[in-house]
Amino acid sequence: MTILQHVKPKMSEHVFNTWFAVIVPLDESDNLTLKLAVRDQFARDWLQEHYGAFLHQELQNLEGQSVAVDWVIEPSLFIEKPVTTDTLHASTKDEAPSDDISPQKAGNKSSIKPLSLNAKYHFSNFICGPSNEFAHAAARAVAAKPGRSYNPLFLFGDVGLGKTHLLSAIGHTIQSSNPDAKIVYQSSESFANEVVDAVLNGKLEEFRRKYREETDVLLMDDIQLLAGKERTQHELFHIFNVMYDSNRQIVLTSDKLPHDLPNVEDRLRSRFQWGLITDIQPPEIETRVAIVKSKAAREGLELDESLAFHLARHVASNVRELEGALVRILAHASLTKRKLTIGYIDEILNNIVPRTTPDLSIEAIQEAVARYFRLKVNDLRGSQRRQSIVRPRHVAMYLCRKHVSKASFPAIGDQFGKKDHATVMNAVKKIDRALESDRSLQSQIQDLEQQLDIPQTTKS
Repeated sequence: MTILQHVKPKMSEHVFNTWFAVIVPLDESDNLTLKLAVRDQFARDWLQEHYGAFLHQELQNLEGQSVAVDWVIEPSLFIEKPVTTDTLHASTKDEAPSDDISPQKAGNKSSIKPLSLNAKYHFSNFICGPSNEFAHAAARAVAAKPGRSYNPLFLFGDVGLGKTHLLSAIGHTIQSSNPDAKIVYQSSESFANEVVDAVLNGKLEEFRRKYREETDVLLMDDIQLLAGKERTQHELFHIFNVMYDSNRQIVLTSDKLPHDLPNVEDRLRSRFQWGLITDIQPPEIETRVAIVKSKAAREGLELDESLAFHLARHVASNVRELEGALVRILAHASLTKRKLTIGYIDEILNNIVPRTTPDLSIEAIQEAVARYFRLKVNDLRGSQRRQSIVRPRHVAMYLCRKHVSKASFPAIGDQFGKKDHATVMNAVKKIDRALESDRSLQSQIQDLEQQLDIPQTTKS
């Protein structure tokens, strides 16, 4: 019985076919040394690391004595015996040890196909606001002049804020202006699977030619998922160098800044920082309202302004969740034939999407008030006594006292140019009294609270 026949019953068919069935025992082996031929250095290193001790023990059990394994690299023996990806089908419980190029990472990838750009994601339906306008402008510049403006472009931000939307929009725009451009859009997971497929099937040269020679624009999503995948990072490093040197565009997205990416090679992180890095922040209330109304219009519904504001306040941080919440509301309303009200929206969403409200700070309120009254923040913090500044300053102090947790009068005064607590107290009292009869002031306070995502008490 050969060693391969001996170990076959002791592992899954998937592992055996992928790693052991392609080993060729060589005739010149002696009693104390077994020579096993493999296709390349990668196969040798992987087998030594993950199955070296196992094979040594099984050889001892089979031969009754200690037998060394001598791995020999003989590519010529494998010209007619490629590893087929049909051998990569298996359940996770029988998978080989975890590794960047372990067989289970290939999953069922008998044919690795590039991802397609999302047909719904274009610049024309990307809702732009202060939280994302710089990223939007950078993406448009790259789409207009790929390889010449901001290469690479690195977009980062939390999940659901529009990174993938911009990535697809860049691809669509370039494809529209240059139909012959070879655009490759990949998630980092799909790219890693493609590396696995290339290694296991002896197609590395074909893989490298695709990216290094044939790709004009590389769009890669969720680059943070390459953490710890050393072989995949190695391939991306060289692809990056070749594409960058030949002025071909690279756009990457991540949920972290390059220097915060864990388990990513320093040389790769440094290259991510060669071009433009821009972030996408959670959208402010006006942008979320615009997103809600735009999405509703695409679904054939004109949503009332107050309902749009209420829904936008309900989901404060994630565009994807916001759109999902709207879809759920529209489905409920369509099926039940009930009129949409604030109470009905809360009834639908409260058990599914928890209400989120951002933590308010004195600085956030100062910025909102200054923007609303078209002033500078320093005007609010200064000592000018013009009525056009004093009234907004008092409004800002009032909102800070009302909505910032643990904001004492002295703490507020300190943030408004070292004013004493009595000044802040008097300002808050003036606004309180004025609100009893001043409808203009009431409207201003309500508008500011909406912009600050402060829930309003409204009857349904």
